[in-house]
Amino acid sequence: MIHEVLPYARHGFRYNHYKFFLDDMFHTRVQRLSIETGFTCPNRDGSKGKGGCIYCNNLAFMPPYVLSGTLDDQIKNGIAYLKKRFKAEKFILYFQSYTNTYGPVAVLEKKIQQALENKEIIGISVSTRPDCLDMDVLAFLQDLSKNIPVNLEIGIESIYEKTLTWMNRCHSMKDTYQALSLLEKYSFDVTAHLILGSPTETREEMLAMTREINRWNLQFLKLHHLQVLKESPLGKIYQKNPFHLFLYEEYLDIITEFIARIKPDIIFQRLFAEAPRQYLIAPVWGKRTPEIVMDIQKTMREKNLWQADKR
Repeated sequence: MIHEVLPYARHGFRYNHYKFFLDDMFHTRVQRLSIETGFTCPNRDGSKGKGGCIYCNNLAFMPPYVLSGTLDDQIKNGIAYLKKRFKAEKFILYFQSYTNTYGPVAVLEKKIQQALENKEIIGISVSTRPDCLDMDVLAFLQDLSKNIPVNLEIGIESIYEKTLTWMNRCHSMKDTYQALSLLEKYSFDVTAHLILGSPTETREEMLAMTREINRWNLQFLKLHHLQVLKESPLGKIYQKNPFHLFLYEEYLDIITEFIARIKPDIIFQRLFAEAPRQYLIAPVWGKRTPEIVMDIQKTMREKNLWQADKR
C-alpha cells in the first residue's frame, strides 16, 4: 500500500510531515527561526514592477522577535522565544522576508556567516523567487551545504500565467521552469511554495498543479490558502469588490485531495496560511492551528486518503 512508503507519515498523519523529517535528521527538537534582514523584491523596487505581490503585507508574516532590530538581536530573541514556546533546542535560520537572493551574493553571505557564529543554528533556509537566482548565489549555497543543511525556498505560487499576472508577481512560468531545471544540478534541498484559492483558478486547475509539482525534483512543498490582509493591495481590492474565498470545509476538501495527488517522496512543510488575526480580513475561520491540522487528518481518514493515493 502507498502509505507504507511514506517515510515521514507517523502518529496518525497520512502525509509526510516536516516535523518527523527534522526529528530523524537531528534527533532533537528543531524549530525554524524567521528573520528579516532588509532585502526587497524586483516587483517592489521598480526593476520589474511596483507594489509587490498583491497579497503581501510582510508584517503579517513576522513573528514578534523580528521587530527587535539587528540580526544578532533577532536571533537571540528568537531563540529565547522558541525555546519558551516550543521547548526547541536547535534552530534552522529562515531568511523569510521578501527575496533574499535579490542583490549581491556578498550581502547574503555576510549575513549567513554572521548568523552561523551562533552554534544553536544548525541549518539555513533562504526564501526567493524563480527569477532571482544567479550562479554566484547557487555556488555559495552549494558550498555552504557541504557543512550545514541548506534549504532554498522558491515562491512559485501558481503555474498559470493568468494568476501570476493577477498576483503582480512579475515573473513567468518560463522563469519557474528554468529555475527548477537549474536547481536539479545542486544538492541542497528545494521547497516550492504554492497558493490555493486565487479567483483566477477553478478547483480543477488548482488540483492540476499537482501534475507539475510531481515532475520536478523537489524535497519539500509549502501550501497556503489565499488570505486577504489589511494594508495589502488585495485588501483594498477585496473591500471594494469581495470575491469568493475558501470556506473552511471547502479548504479541508481541496487540501486533502491535493495531498493525495502528490508523489510519496515530497515532504509537506506547511498546508495552510496563518496570518495573525489583527491583519486578517478574510477568510476568518475561527480555528487554531492544531485544530486545522487535526481536521485535515480527520478528513483524510473519512475519505480514506493518503498522500500519493491519486497521483
